[in-house]
This record gives sequence, structure tokens and C-alpha cells, in this order.
Amino acid sequence: MRPILATLFCALCAHAASFEIEAIRVTGLQRLTESKVIEALGLRVGQKVDKPDFDAAQQRLIDRGVFASVAYSYKPGPNLRGYAVTYEVAEIETVFAWKFEELPGPEAELEKLLRQDPLFADKLPATENVLKLYSKTLSDHLKIPVIGRVYGDRPGDPYIVFRPNRPRAVIAQVTFEGNSAVPVADLQIKMASIAVGTPYIEENFREQLMNQVKPLYEIRGLVRAAFPKIEVKPATDVDGLAVVVHVVEGEPYKLADVKVVGAPQELADAGEFKRDEVANFGLIFEGVSKMRQALRGNGYMKAATEVKRSYDDTKKQVTVFVHVTPGPQYRMGKFYFTGLDIVTEPYVRKLWGLKEGDPYRDGYPNRVIQRIHDEGLLDGVGAIEPKLDIDDKKLIVNVTIQFKGQPKQVEKKRGNP
Repeated sequence: MRPILATLFCALCAHAASFEIEAIRVTGLQRLTESKVIEALGLRVGQKVDKPDFDAAQQRLIDRGVFASVAYSYKPGPNLRGYAVTYEVAEIETVFAWKFEELPGPEAELEKLLRQDPLFADKLPATENVLKLYSKTLSDHLKIPVIGRVYGDRPGDPYIVFRPNRPRAVIAQVTFEGNSAVPVADLQIKMASIAVGTPYIEENFREQLMNQVKPLYEIRGLVRAAFPKIEVKPATDVDGLAVVVHVVEGEPYKLADVKVVGAPQELADAGEFKRDEVANFGLIFEGVSKMRQALRGNGYMKAATEVKRSYDDTKKQVTVFVHVTPGPQYRMGKFYFTGLDIVTEPYVRKLWGLKEGDPYRDGYPNRVIQRIHDEGLLDGVGAIEPKLDIDDKKLIVNVTIQFKGQPKQVEKKRGNP
């Protein structure tokens, strides 16, 4: 049987133009689908072909800028009437999300236009051919010059932007309307320091509002403050954009309760929260920080918290849920001094109250050192530095306190801090 197949294959090679494609396969795909790549090949089952047609299809894929490599092979088809061809591809690994910016018309319509291309996807490689192809498609459709390029407005999160082929306009002014609880100057100072002089990108600008401006309302209990509308227009007296932020402040809310999830409710006592008073989220976050400190002061060195909220819009109250992940409890390991003479060291060692096996108290070495400095317990001591050796496997903390410079004398004797 093999000699017959070999003879037939040689006949196919010699008279390729008279034979059809019986099967097409694409291998090596990671993100793209086989049917879409076959569509981009420009070959179809039943088509009469010869080797130059396979070469041309290979070149079409290469020219798309989507694949790092494209190879192919062919053999007699399953029905022995023609070819079974297989294209082996390797997709370019680095791809980016894409977005439209400042283009006229509905974005859904523009996306539908680009998705007519079989290789268009949710993430694209930023090769020259890819960016040129889709920029030209948009330009022809919109009748304006469009360019596609990669932007890195967010560190570590670059993306492809299709936008008019002109420089991005930058923010020259930021003003607010509808605010009364927060002084206008405070709002403008916050945004001027981070937004003025930067290109206007609504997503980034709204994120800046939430991170920098919203807290100014939340410390006043205005936890429902929102920025429903942002107007952008050319500035009248300077070069750039004037951005007007419309504010809806809402009413102040009170703190109904703080509930602890993942740890005993008593942990909330460390936060010293003021219930039934205006929900000042500046103080609330400080209280959550105190809760973490309390955990770390009991050996939970990697304690973490996440704050969530539940609003009662009828009573104008907010309940805070602190989700706690304590992590493992670390204990005190070995304790060492360096830089002290044999006379002074026993005295200083008495200042150390933690015993081996006790829960390690985060910050304890610094408190001991601060006491030495503040109370002048050792005259002539220079720099004192703590060194922690944290053993994550044994869950212990070994501490070395390094004294630089010899003390002249022991002045006082005190109890443990």
C-alpha cells in the first residue's frame, strides 16, 4: 500500500494544479481559533491548488504580524483525490488589550467593523503590521487619520489605543460644580497636583477622583458622594483642556457598626471606632490600621485586612466589615547583643522582656531602643540598630541589637518595657 501512496503523492506533486484541497489543519494555536486562521489563510476545501498557492497562503499569515513563525506541510488527502495541508504556527506571545479614544461614532460600531477581520481578538500583538492594518480600516471608515500605538498610562498595564492621529490634548484646568462641603481650593489643589499637564483619559481621571478627591468627602461622612458627569472642552485662556467635574455630595452618614470577619469581634476594640457618629473614613482606616498593629503585636506578622461596606440609605448609616486574614503566629526566637562589653551586656539584657517562645511583638526592638535613647539609660551609646532574622518555616523571629560605640557607664536600672 505504501508504494501506491508514494506513487500517487509524486503524481500530485507533478500535476498539482489538477488536484484539490481535501483537508486543512492549523496547529500550534494558543488564543486564536483554527477556523478563523483558516479563513485568514484564504484557502478552502475543494479549491484546486499547486505549491505556489500554499506558499502564498503562508506569506499571507506571515504578513499579518500575528505569528512569530508559519510553516506548512502537505500529503495525500484522506480520499486520495488531492491534498491534506497542515499549517504549523507559533503565535506572538506578547499581546495587549486595546481601546478606542476620541474617535467619532459609537464604539460598538467600530468594534464590529474590526471584528470582521478573522484575526482580530480581545488582545493583539503590537506589531507594525497589526497596528497599520486596523488603523487603516478605521481611517477608511471614519474618513479621518487614525493611528494605533501602545500607551503605558498605567505602570505595568500597557494597552493599544486607536485614536485620531494628533497629539493628545493635556489638562490645563480642573474645576468643580455642585460642591459645598469641601472648599473648592482643596479640591483643585488635589487634582492640580496629579492631573494638570497630563493627557486627558477619562478612565484614569475618574480613578484619580476616587483616590484623591473622594476621601475629602468621606472624612466628612459623605460616603455617597459621586461624580456623575465630567465635561471636557478647550480651555479659553490657556492651551489645553478645561475639565469640569460635577459633584453630587449626598448627605452625611453615621457609622452604625464595625464587624470583624475572620477573627474575634473583640479585635474591633483596638480600632477605637466612634459608632453613632459621622462616619469619618479617615479615622475608620486609622482604626483598621490599629487592628493590624494589635494582631502583629501578638505575633501575627503577616496579618492583612480588607474593608467592605454596607449602606442603609434610609437611616443614612454605614456598616463596616473588616475581613481579617491573620496568617501564622510567629514567636520569639533567639536574642543577641553585639557591641557591648561584658559589664554592660547583662544589664541591657534585662531590658528585654520577650522570652524565647513568647508571641513575637512587632516593633518591640524599636521600643526598647527608643527607651534607651529617651531615658539615657546608657551614656555614650552611639547608633543602635535592630536586625531581625525571620524564619518563615519555623515561624520564629531571631533578634540582634547592634550597639555602635561603647557606653561609659550604666546610669540607671529599670524594669522591662
